[in-house]
Formats: sequence, C-alpha cells, structure tokens
Amino acid sequence: MKLKKVVVLVLSVFVVMAFVLGCTPPTPTPTPTPIQYPNISSIRYDSSCIKAGTQLRIYGRNFGDLKGTNTVTMNGIVAAVSFWSDDEIIAVVPASSLPARELRVAVTVNGVPSDEYWLYGICAAPTPTPTPTPIPLDRVDVARNIAIVKAHNDGVNVPYSVFWIKTDLSTGIGSKHYQYTYYGASKWIIDITYPVIEQPDFTVNVFSEWGLTMWSGMVYYWETVPYM
Repeated sequence: MKLKKVVVLVLSVFVVMAFVLGCTPPTPTPTPTPIQYPNISSIRYDSSCIKAGTQLRIYGRNFGDLKGTNTVTMNGIVAAVSFWSDDEIIAVVPASSLPARELRVAVTVNGVPSDEYWLYGICAAPTPTPTPTPIPLDRVDVARNIAIVKAHNDGVNVPYSVFWIKTDLSTGIGSKHYQYTYYGASKWIIDITYPVIEQPDFTVNVFSEWGLTMWSGMVYYWETVPYM
C-alpha cells in the first residue's frame, strides 16, 4: 500500500513538472530600432545673398558623427563639405546648382535622405554690360576715309586710324562743306565739299600744317555705297 502511494506521488511530480515546462512563455521578439531620419532645422550663411561658393551652415539632427559616404546636395548637385557632425554640417554651394530662383538643400545619411530645406536668398544674376551700338558713319566720313586711302596710294601718308575733329563750315543751302583736323606729330587738314543732292560726289583737298596742298581728288558716290 505504501509502495503504491509512492508511485502515485512520483507520477504526480512528473506531471506537474511537465505542465510547468510546457507552459514556459516564448522568448519575446526584440523591438526593431527605429530608423533615425536626418532632419534639417535651419541653415545660416554670412553673406547678404547666396551665390556659387557661399558657405552654408546646416543645423539639425541625425546627421551622424562622420561623413563617410553621406552627402549634402543642393538642387540635386553634391556639394563639397568642410565639416560634419551629428547636428551641424558646413558645405559650399556648387556653381552648377545655380542660377535658380531657390536652393533646395538635402542631407542623405546611410542612403536615407532628409526633407529638402528651401532657401530663397539667391543673388541676382549680374546684368550683362550692353554692347554699345556703333555710331554709323556719315557718308562724308566714309568719303574722308576713302580719300585717305587714295592719298596713300599716291604716296601721301595721311594719318588714318586717328581722331579727326570734324567742323561744319557750310554756309549755303545748296552745298555742304566739312573740314577734318588732326593734331599729332604734325597737323593735317582734310577739306571736303559736295552738293546737296541724292547721290553726291565729293571734292577733297588734303593740306599740311603749313597750308600746302598735299593731295586733291574726287570721291564718287558709288565708292561710298559699300560702306553705308
């Protein structure tokens, strides 16, 4: 009888142990570490406006302590970085990111990009200096130049690429009279007269500083046409 009780007791212990072991709760699945997205909170710069080469100080969080393969882009162009920490980056605006009306800055850490931070203080593009419109020559000016070439062909070395003082000596309504004077190593005078008609021919006299006639001739209307 005692033996039977012992056997029953031993069996009861095994049943209880089996129940306890069978009810051990499973090991909980570890909670995944949330992704730390980079975030830009503000951007500062010392100049009055943003242009190529401007240094930007980018403030925020989750940038990482080291740059590594992480990048800063401005309007999609990767910018050069001179300083990198978890909450501050110093980068330079690349020339190829401008001109634009705004600068869109983003930080990418371990392949994860931040939201773009938009800056609008872009320097205005310099206004190109307009090319001055050349003053067209009067036909009489063209006649003067042709007369100088003709004088050279005849052996009279009248100054050519110099500044001539032009004086209107006209006195009548039917003709025009202009005198060109050059003051250089020596004085030269070119005297031109022509009738006031649609296609005038020009009478030209070239004088030295002593009043000597150095060259005389005609410049015909048709000779001036290609230069007008």
